[in-house]
Amino acid sequence: MAHHRLMHDNTAAIFSPSVARIAASTAREWSHVDAWLASKFSNRADPLLQFERNPDTLRALSALAALNESADDQRRLLARADSAALQELNAASAGDDSRSGSGAAGSLGLARGPPGMREDILDAVGQGLCKEGSNALDALARLCSEAGTAYADPSDLGRTMLRLQGSIYETDQMRARVEMLERQLKAESDSAEQLLQGLQGDEYKQPPEMAKQNLDTQRKIKAMSAQLPDLVDRVGSIEATMSLSHPGVEDITREEQALLALIVRRKELEAQLASFEGAPADPGAAQADE
Repeated sequence: MAHHRLMHDNTAAIFSPSVARIAASTAREWSHVDAWLASKFSNRADPLLQFERNPDTLRALSALAALNESADDQRRLLARADSAALQELNAASAGDDSRSGSGAAGSLGLARGPPGMREDILDAVGQGLCKEGSNALDALARLCSEAGTAYADPSDLGRTMLRLQGSIYETDQMRARVEMLERQLKAESDSAEQLLQGLQGDEYKQPPEMAKQNLDTQRKIKAMSAQLPDLVDRVGSIEATMSLSHPGVEDITREEQALLALIVRRKELEAQLASFEGAPADPGAAQADE
């Protein structure tokens, strides 16, 4: 029965006009997206990556295609306007050339003209640039201004950009450490605030032995404070009686001679004791043996 119901649903979906219109619209949208992808990636050596064809992918690709086509239209309009302006400038330049008979002399006079002539020539060159050239010149000027250099040397600009990238990385690392420290401080502050609120609340009660411990601590502090002057006097007297001078060479020599004399005396006493070995413990018997 379930199989027959599924077949009935499929048949209804096939012969339903609304479902057919939705399927046809989806097919047209996919065809438009495929044509746009083929036009954009026709020069690729490898084929396009496979992707899942679901409604979300279709919506994303359709929006991307619409935005890209709108940008292409804007670029075409700008190119058409630039072409028309260039044609007008060429026509005006041709008319000026036909009316002037001393172009070389005039250019020489411009080169030797007043100081403001240089700015006029630069303005004329800037106006003669195309849109891409003007954008590139503006970008290069901004880069030189940010780098603080008057000459657009690629190696200098590259080194400056590398230094800036290193500074940005160090700044990001410092910012991450500061943010982590800020989070830790905030956590500690919240914990301390909760503890303070708990101590100041009505629910907090001091332990019953806290008052006794406080009194004992105060007594000990008073007793030690009373003994402190006596201890200071004792330390001063001990320091006064102690000899803090370091021994010299003569003192060491004298002590060494005394030590050698003691060693000699010890050997003499040992020799005398050796003569009494084997003698009886009774003094009378010992004298009789002698």
